[in-house]
Amino acid sequence: MILDKLLERKDLEIYIDMRIKRLLSMKVTIFPQKQRGKIAERIKGRVAELRELKKVIKQAKLKDMSKLYWRKAAENGEKIE
Repeated sequence: MILDKLLERKDLEIYIDMRIKRLLSMKVTIFPQKQRGKIAERIKGRVAELRELKKVIKQAKLKDMSKLYWRKAAENGEKIE
């Protein structure tokens, strides 16, 4: 996975910015009419998630938040990969 190779905060921020840019440049109109709404919502959700991740990284809380998310997922019985 590419994130395994990104060690520095600035590298993560650059990756996130590029991923957001790529998602926002996607043309929903290339998908079938029935799927466009669902795909647009997924893109919005991914962009929001990436922006939240970037905010966590900028606050230098990545390790703390990842531990918190892991604990919450474990408590809810979610599979952790």
